[in-house]
Amino acid sequence: MAQINKAKGTTKFLVWSALSLALLYYAFHSYNTGQMTSWYYYQSSMDGYAVNANALKDATKEKPVSLSVVKSQEINGLQAVAVKKGERLPKNCNGVISSKDLTDGKRAKLEGEVVKVSVPVQIKEAKGFKFRDTYKHKGVATNPWAAVWNVAVVIGLGFCLGMMAEGFTDMLGIEVKKIKHYEGAH
Repeated sequence: MAQINKAKGTTKFLVWSALSLALLYYAFHSYNTGQMTSWYYYQSSMDGYAVNANALKDATKEKPVSLSVVKSQEINGLQAVAVKKGERLPKNCNGVISSKDLTDGKRAKLEGEVVKVSVPVQIKEAKGFKFRDTYKHKGVATNPWAAVWNVAVVIGLGFCLGMMAEGFTDMLGIEVKKIKHYEGAH
C-alpha cells in the first residue's frame, strides 16, 4: 500500500470543507431570501385572483373576509391581485381563488373591486377520502427548474462532504481497508 500523505490530506480536508460550507451557505441564503418560496409559488395555473390564504382563515359565512383588488407585485394584508393562467404570482401569494369559484359564489364572490371570502375551508371527499379543501397552494404552478436545482445542490453537497471525510481520514493518517465482497455460492 502507498504511504498516506498527511499534508496532502490536510489540504484536501480544508478545500472540501470550504466548498461544503460555501454550498451550505448558498442553500440557506436561497431559503432565507425567499428565492425558494418564489420558485414554489412561481406562476398561476388558472385565471383568478392571487391571495395570501393565511389571511382568510378567520372568514365565516356570517362574517366574510373582504379582500380589496389591487394591481401590485406584492400582497400585503387583505389584498387580491388579478392573474391569468401562466402569469407570475406576486410576492406573499400562496394560493389562487379561481374565476369559477367567484362565479359560483358558494365560497367566494367578486363584488365590484372586492373579493368576499365566506368559506375558506371546506371538507370534501374524493375516492373515499375526506380532505380539507383550502385556497392555500391551490392554482399554483411551480418552477420546473427548482427541482433540478434542488437535486444538483444535494448531489453537490453529498460529494463535497464525502471528499471532506476522505481528506479527514487522510489528515489523521487513518488507512481504510476495503473489504472483499464475495458473490455466489461458497
